[in-house]
Amino acid sequence: MENSGHQTKNIMIKMWRKLIQPYAALITLIVFILIWLFSTVRPNLHFLNPFNYGLKDYEITDIVYSRMRDEQIKMEDRIVIVNTGRPDRTQIAQMLKRINAAQPKAIGIDVLFSGRKEPAGDSLLLAGIIQSENLVLASELENYREDIGQFQAISGVDSFFNQHARTGYVNFPSTETRTIRYFSPTEETAEGQAFSFAAEIARLYDPAAFEKLLIRRKDLETIHYSSNASSYLHFEPETILDTTIDLTAQLSGKIVLMGYSSDEEGDCPLLDKFYTPLNPSYSGRSDPDMYGIIIHANIIQMVLDGRYVRHVPGWLSILLAVLCCYWNVLIVDKIEDKYPRIYHPITRVIQVIELVLLFFIISVLFYAFRLKLDFTYGLFALALYFDVLLSYEGFSKRRHGRLINKLPRIFKKEKPE
Repeated sequence: MENSGHQTKNIMIKMWRKLIQPYAALITLIVFILIWLFSTVRPNLHFLNPFNYGLKDYEITDIVYSRMRDEQIKMEDRIVIVNTGRPDRTQIAQMLKRINAAQPKAIGIDVLFSGRKEPAGDSLLLAGIIQSENLVLASELENYREDIGQFQAISGVDSFFNQHARTGYVNFPSTETRTIRYFSPTEETAEGQAFSFAAEIARLYDPAAFEKLLIRRKDLETIHYSSNASSYLHFEPETILDTTIDLTAQLSGKIVLMGYSSDEEGDCPLLDKFYTPLNPSYSGRSDPDMYGIIIHANIIQMVLDGRYVRHVPGWLSILLAVLCCYWNVLIVDKIEDKYPRIYHPITRVIQVIELVLLFFIISVLFYAFRLKLDFTYGLFALALYFDVLLSYEGFSKRRHGRLINKLPRIFKKEKPE
């Protein structure tokens, strides 16, 4: 029994010695130092700007949205989109009166009513706003102070209107990319806590769902895009204003979102239009693909359904990246020992296979479970580790590689006898 236990212990010790290699650990450390340097020291090379911005504006999950989504259109029956056309306060007031008569549960107007214009039009609009008990007007947050973490002003809606209705900011968080992937549920302002346009509307329609959003306590929420413009019942201004049409059946008890959402090409195509991950041209995209009102509709739908995007913690992503890099160094070490003449092409093939496999795993996790894994560091590590390994070995064999040669023996690759 004692001999058996002693043998098991020896086997375990040998296994640990094979797995724990200071040489591989040093290579892994160098790889992540290089990644850190690349991420912090970014040379300002103008000829690389288009390439850099293209990479920043792209995520693997974009392919899930643009290529792996179910092409079958699923209608969202809780939200109705009403195109306001080019903003005209008199027309919007008339449309609002008709919509109110149909008794929707919540109304959101994604039009900024900043300042006052024609008295007649403003008065009509004010009357419509006063009659709406379930209305949210669009606003904007301005002048963010990082030292106190709050915005200093709420603009975009005149006090003539906002004192009779709720307001919600339509700003999307500023990022280095042009693609709208996130929204901020709440923000601190000099006037107190403010809620986003979509959050305020969800609050009117389903207070319980709104409370679940707040309980998450997320500064930023990743938008789960589940619908495009074709998924919502859509009305044009002339249909809403046609008094011969009864709108009750289509609007009663629903969320009505009013904003610019014209389907006609060339009709102010860039007015309140943004890039989203649903853009079919996820690489080298040229035209924005979604109006702001449709983005807000997707956010509201996500909140009501509670279908939030979950994220793998950052520390776990980095740990997985380190382990992946370390494991690959060990594998390459074994391949070189067994196949010294062809280990270069074998290693390159393994790199390609691993990158494709990781791409597939990240896509499946997001598609099936809405679980987002940011494996940027891991992908960079897989791309760099072999070249770092070759450079390290090359310097260690040269006479001028004195620094490496002064390292303890455990940090040097041991050749099999």
